[in-house]
Amino acid sequence: MLIEGFLQYCATRLTRRYLAFEEYTQDSPPQSQKDGRYLLYIHIPFCEELCPYCSFVSIKFEPSVALGYLDAIKKEIEIYQRCGYCFDSVYIGGGTPTILPEKLAGIISFVRDTWPIKQVSVETNPNHLVNETLRILKDVGVNRLSVGVQSFNDKILESIGRLEKYGTGEEIKERLVRIAGMFETLNIDMIFNFPNQTEEILAEDIRAIKESKVNQITYYPLMVSEYRKNEISKRCGEVNYRQEKKLYQQIVEGLTEAYEQESVWCFSNKKGAIDEYIIDYDDYVGVGRGAFGYINGTMYSNTFSIDRYIKRAQEGKHSILAYRRYSYIERMRYDFLIRLLYGTLELSYMKRKYGKSYWFYLLRELLFFSSTRAVKFRDGKIVLTEKGRNYWLILMRTLFSMAGDYRERRAKLDTAGDEN
Repeated sequence: MLIEGFLQYCATRLTRRYLAFEEYTQDSPPQSQKDGRYLLYIHIPFCEELCPYCSFVSIKFEPSVALGYLDAIKKEIEIYQRCGYCFDSVYIGGGTPTILPEKLAGIISFVRDTWPIKQVSVETNPNHLVNETLRILKDVGVNRLSVGVQSFNDKILESIGRLEKYGTGEEIKERLVRIAGMFETLNIDMIFNFPNQTEEILAEDIRAIKESKVNQITYYPLMVSEYRKNEISKRCGEVNYRQEKKLYQQIVEGLTEAYEQESVWCFSNKKGAIDEYIIDYDDYVGVGRGAFGYINGTMYSNTFSIDRYIKRAQEGKHSILAYRRYSYIERMRYDFLIRLLYGTLELSYMKRKYGKSYWFYLLRELLFFSSTRAVKFRDGKIVLTEKGRNYWLILMRTLFSMAGDYRERRAKLDTAGDEN
């Protein structure tokens, strides 16, 4: 546990530094690079129920606010169109993007009419797996549907406030079986290491996954921000990470009987179906309340205020609130961390992007992970070992948890005057 603790300490320090944003004062978003390849991330923050573990940007659904927000989304996308951006893939996350499916379809149609979009990925919840919504998504060209399941165990679902709204685990599984084959990729998001989750419960979840006939599983560790730990503790028990490694190994052993492990936390039976946009794209643009973007080595964050976001969009103004320009070595570390989430990193990619000097700048990291047998070098690649995948799980869990803390702090500051 000594190395794991050291990794978490280092990841905490680095993430805190990387999220030390400054105020963005420019009148327009950053200009696109010539021949740049970008993904468009669209954030829809509305949910019927707010889950206690979730530290993403989400708020309770109010139809009138949501309608105004979705109109603002289209206006913000038009700003990036005027700045010369060209997108070839769209990822729509939340919240629950399918909460107003026809309005969502209008946004997708606009984007597909404007750019040569190859991939449209949309997140949803089990209660939205109904014929009318699915038909709308299918007709508008959604390739990949990602369903937030989290667990098939009814006790877990009840403890995190999802049983009454989204149905029992058996009902959710039946819905998934019914829509198998409707989309090119059907993904489910799962979570492990809830405090009240046992090895037996996890085994039941793995068995239900195999019976559900989904193409892909993204199995995240519980990534709870400090702001959410008290709520989770009240509902599920005290959060701890001592059993995380054992449960992760159980998942890997259980799922690789039927699926290929495509990344540290993604398993698929369809080659090339994985959709990890932060890995697949060097640069991505985020639109919507509190959305992040990463462009040419700089991280951007939109305002977290719904009122301010809609108002600025109506005025034809961008909503970028803050930014952090990373140094040369910080960019290398970012790429090293994010790219190895896939389990392998092409050395040619680093050389092409940074030249031969990347070896010198990343020498400490490479020596540490090599000496701890977390990585090995093979066929021109850096490859994570079994131990390395567990280390990367810790690093990414820490990064996402701290990003959740940043969102919570920023949201409180940005929305403080919204009710006035």
